Order: sequence, then C-alpha cells, then structure tokens
Amino acid sequence: MSAGVPAVLAGASVALLVLGAGRLLGGPPVRTAPGERREPRGLVVRCAPGARLAERLRRAGLGIPPDAFAAAVIAAAVIAGLLVWAVLRLPLAAPAAAAAVLGAAAGVVRSADRRYAARLAAQLPGTAQLLASALRAGLSLRQALTRAARDAPEPTAAELRRVVDELALGTRVEAALDGLAERVPSRELRVMVTAIVVQLRTGGNLARALAGMAVRLEERGRLAQELRGATAQARLTAWLVATLPLAGAAMAEVAAPGTVGRLMSAGVGPVVVGVSAALYATGMLLVRRLGRVEP
Repeated sequence: MSAGVPAVLAGASVALLVLGAGRLLGGPPVRTAPGERREPRGLVVRCAPGARLAERLRRAGLGIPPDAFAAAVIAAAVIAGLLVWAVLRLPLAAPAAAAAVLGAAAGVVRSADRRYAARLAAQLPGTAQLLASALRAGLSLRQALTRAARDAPEPTAAELRRVVDELALGTRVEAALDGLAERVPSRELRVMVTAIVVQLRTGGNLARALAGMAVRLEERGRLAQELRGATAQARLTAWLVATLPLAGAAMAEVAAPGTVGRLMSAGVGPVVVGVSAALYATGMLLVRRLGRVEP
C-alpha cells in the first residue's frame, strides 16, 4: 500500500491542476436574469465536439460547465491509471483503467441524454395536440408554438422556448424546427418536425395533420413500452453474463492474492485478456443492437 501513497498524491496534484485549468479556461461566471438561458463559455465549446458536450450536459441537467466536466474526467482517468500502475502493479492495465473511466463518463452522459429524449418523446403526443388545438382556434404556427411553450410540461417547454426565441430573432420556422430536431436526439420529434415542415411547404391542413400525429405518436409510445418489457429479461441476462469475468477475476484475487498480477505479467496473459475483453465487448454491442427498441 505504501507504493499507492505517491500515486494518490500525484493523482491529486494532476486533478487540482487540470480542474484549475478548466476553471480558468471557462472564464468568470456570468450573471443572467431569472429564466434566461446562459450560453456555455470556455475553450471546449469552441470546437464542434465540445459544443455537443455542452448541449448534452445542459439536457442532462448536471449544471457543470463543459470545461470543468472535461477536466474532471481527465483527472479521474489519470488517477485511475496511476492507482492501477502503483497499487496493483499492472503497468499494462493502466491505460485500460484510464480508458474505462473515460468510457464510464461517456456512458453517463449518453444515458442522461437518452432519458431526456425519452421524457420529451413521452410528451410529444400532448404537445402535438396543443399545437393542433391552437391552430384550429385560428392562431398562426408561430403563435401556436408560443402558446405550447407556455403550456407544455418540461423539458418540452424549454425546447419550444428556444424555438420561439429563434423565431423572435428572425429565424424562419422551418430552420428553427430543423434546429430543434438536430438538437434533441429523438426519433419521434424528428418525425413530428418533418410532418410540420412538409405541411408548411405543401400547404396542407396542419391542424388535422398534427392531431393525427398525436394519435400515432401515442401508439408508438405504447408499442415501445411493450417491446422494452418483452426484451427486458434478455438484456438483463446479457449484462449478467458480461459481469461474470469481472466477478471471477475478483474472486480469484480474493482467494489467491496476486493471481491477476501473475496473469498480466505472463507472456501471453495480456494478449489473452485483451482478446477476451474485445470478444466480450463485441458480444455486448451485438446484444445491445439486437435488443434496441425502434418501433
């Protein structure tokens, strides 16, 4: 354990350095009025992947600046690699530990993004009905979007408010709706936006189209729930099978300390472990693909 103390101290130093750099790059905090959306600042958002990360963090409701999040993830990856190297004495596994931390952070963001899209998709039938009712009352599409942004539940209301703000700045309705579909990774939302844009371009009855869309979206939601329930057992079995190697390695290490270290230090040990990990990862991706619900 004495070898782990320098690694922990070095990792803590790296963490403080990276977090401090992320704080400085993010710039000073900006005060905004209540209800006003604050644009993310910093070095990360200047590139396209950083801008997408900032948007995902906003949808996840984490309230963390993208620079600070990236710095924290990098610091955690460095600490994990140093700990595996110094405490477990597995230099070859240090990059894998750092990569695991990065993958876990990406998984957390993707999971939050999917939950956000699922909540918004569940609210789309009601939103389409709100728009249809407003159009039948004689309002224009801009006015209907403004009323829906006021009456719709969150998070749909927040996304519609962004659309209304873009319209107030002179953006065309089609461009604002296309931006909404690109911003939120929801297939149902993309279907609804496509239907609205087509009706605007062809001059059809938009109110009737939205009312029919609300019914179809509700049916899609019920079908997706049934499919998720039907595939729940298979997906759980796949995750249990994936954790068996890790559980077996942990039990072997507890029963005979040093077993994992001797395996990783042997000539063919790292190769066998690497090939096995790749095969398991491929199997999990295939199972995930087969169990994906797309009604």
